[in-house]
Amino acid sequence: MTAIPPDFLAALKSGGIDTFFAECTPAHQREYIKWISEAKKPETRKVRIEKAAKMLAEKRAQEAAHSKRHV
Repeated sequence: MTAIPPDFLAALKSGGIDTFFAECTPAHQREYIKWISEAKKPETRKVRIEKAAKMLAEKRAQEAAHSKRHV
């Protein structure tokens, strides 16, 4: 597993999605981490972390809704 940058991990934990991220495939984890790490400016990195956390939270909600319909 690729190391999660501390600022991204903090955002995952504060959003309650750190466990969900850990359950993502290694390829998905690497893509998020790469996208965040490639930001050249601190402001861009912060925005990317916020977007990534939002996307992951939405995906978790979609998967939860999907699993409720199919139980």
